[in-house]
Amino acid sequence: MPGELDAEVAVIGVGTVGSMLMWQLARRGVPAIGFERHAPGHDRGAVGGETRLFRMAYAEGAQYGELLRQALRCWRELESESATALLVQCGGLAIGELSGDYIDRLLVSARTAGVPVEVFDRKAAHDHYPQHLLRDGEVAVLDRQAGFLRCEPAVIAAADAAERHGATLLRHTNVDEVLERDDHVEVRAGDAVWRVRDAVLCAGSWTARFLPVAWRAHLRARRVPLSWFAARRPEEFTPPRFPIFIRRTDAVEIYGAPSVDGVSVKVTTGVGSRPVDDPDQFERRHGRAEIALISQAVAELLSGLHPHPVRTDSFTDLYSSDGTPLVGRTTPGGRLLVAAGFSGRGFKYAPALAAVVADALVAGTEVPLDFMSPSRLG
Repeated sequence: MPGELDAEVAVIGVGTVGSMLMWQLARRGVPAIGFERHAPGHDRGAVGGETRLFRMAYAEGAQYGELLRQALRCWRELESESATALLVQCGGLAIGELSGDYIDRLLVSARTAGVPVEVFDRKAAHDHYPQHLLRDGEVAVLDRQAGFLRCEPAVIAAADAAERHGATLLRHTNVDEVLERDDHVEVRAGDAVWRVRDAVLCAGSWTARFLPVAWRAHLRARRVPLSWFAARRPEEFTPPRFPIFIRRTDAVEIYGAPSVDGVSVKVTTGVGSRPVDDPDQFERRHGRAEIALISQAVAELLSGLHPHPVRTDSFTDLYSSDGTPLVGRTTPGGRLLVAAGFSGRGFKYAPALAAVVADALVAGTEVPLDFMSPSRLG
């Protein structure tokens, strides 16, 4: 091997997954070095926006069940270690037609994964949660273990914890190349070169540029809009009274979280993302059509909010063609791993996924998450 190793593992991108992976590696005593083009907690990738939803009842499939259970434990461990409140379990609602695909998949997944839920018909939902205006045939499914995560503090807490355990974090360092050799991996940034045993690509929207060209047809960075609305009576939208929610009604999908500032309520659309060619150059402002779409949804589906956003923003994330992340070694037995393509849904289980990847790195094995394996790309 040419020269000494600078670390056992390089983590390319210290955002949602990267910060958690650095923390999990450092806890295991694995020397790790993280490369971050900005600083942990920045708002250019898939971290900004105050909150991310945490759910145990997960319509995307029961195969996520164990990750979510482990994630709950990991979040509490990170809170304890960092002395920072990160996860608020205020409950979560899934709203849609009882006979519709979304609610059906959610109930099947919850039942298979052993997640307890309660189903409220239209009247019961109104009695418990009058902020939501349900239509005929719609129900609200309550997951009492759900809630929201404070996303920027969470990433900062994990990165700081990793450094306290001895990890090295290089902020404002733009990686140019990641080259897999026979017996090591080289990370090139400017004129500097670092040598490590293994490297993990988890740079969110920037990950695709380090992956094989053939993979890029399956991955695309997308711009995701966010919006906040003023409450007429803010006390009605606090965590004890207003759970997180996802609502899929006709062609409209919205989701939101309770107020964390006592003034504004996050409500945004789940169908407003669009591809971006360069995650360093995207329009963060909302167009008139975007504002009109979310304003109409809030006016029709929620009571107690002024139906015009008081604040908007956008972030980017890397989406996979099938909505399932790519997590594993890029080639069988190789030294380069990928953990990306979370399609806007990876924050909730990030520390648990990082623990699984960290264990695989320690053992020198494949990542035992077959349904996320990059090999499905062919």
